[in-house]
Amino acid sequence: MRVLFAGSPDAALPCLRALVEAGVQVVGVLTQPARPVGRKKVLTPTPVESFAHEQGLAVFTPSSPEETSAALKACSPDVAIVVAYGRLLDQTALEALPQGWWNVHFSLLPRWRGAAPVAHAIVQGDRETGISLFRLEKGLDTGPIASISRVPIAAHDTTGTLLTKLAARAPAMVLELLADLASRSVSLSEQTGDVTLAPKPFSEDGKIVWSQPWERVYQQFRAMTPEPGAYAQRSDTSDRVNILEMTPATGEAAMAPGSLRVGDEGILVGTASDPVTLRMVKPAGKNQMKAVDWFRGLPNGVTLVD
Repeated sequence: MRVLFAGSPDAALPCLRALVEAGVQVVGVLTQPARPVGRKKVLTPTPVESFAHEQGLAVFTPSSPEETSAALKACSPDVAIVVAYGRLLDQTALEALPQGWWNVHFSLLPRWRGAAPVAHAIVQGDRETGISLFRLEKGLDTGPIASISRVPIAAHDTTGTLLTKLAARAPAMVLELLADLASRSVSLSEQTGDVTLAPKPFSEDGKIVWSQPWERVYQQFRAMTPEPGAYAQRSDTSDRVNILEMTPATGEAAMAPGSLRVGDEGILVGTASDPVTLRMVKPAGKNQMKAVDWFRGLPNGVTLVD
């Protein structure tokens, strides 16, 4: 079976690596075009593109439906596996493959359809998420499901750590699907349950609102880490302070929302209930540092504001 792989970020790599190691005939890889990264705006390929080149695979970075059609014609796949590709496919592309396009989606569909299912599951306090492997169709994550895998959300999971767990589970599901397609034994089920949407968060969604209870503050931090990134805003300069590590500080005395003081394990910040502890931060224009070192350089009376 001639397999096309479509994916872009690190979370897609375990599936592509598993296909290569299993000896699957990967006839091409679709991924996002290289983008400027960092302060110097260095043009950087996606992790999937870099790995695919290392393996000698044909790589395509289409930016239009016409370019996608040309890529499909060039590699003539039977089936496509999609993992966090990041581009929508038109109906012509969806109908071009004899055995269809199959998407690895990191939620229990139809809950959290969209680009950022893991972040939304965390910020809403879900106890469980998972993987839905389904056949792509024109609607947004609406297709019939071939298999699911359920994964509990740990109390301290961030979007980054949870994506790593989910990505590690996906390869076995993909390889099983390909075996079932080859033996014509795929069993599909329609999605059932309440539909919720998970659009990609904006940078502004990472601003911590300290007037919430600590549980909500901590959920927001976890959901926005590592992307788009959680941050606080200083009361004196309005500068952003990126928050790299935060932990609950239950049992500490209550503090006014946004107020700061030194704690045993970092800098305590007040919320509407218990405080939280900042451990590592990155102030605007500076390197990351321990929160206690950042705090020592603040003028008296500085707080963090909503």
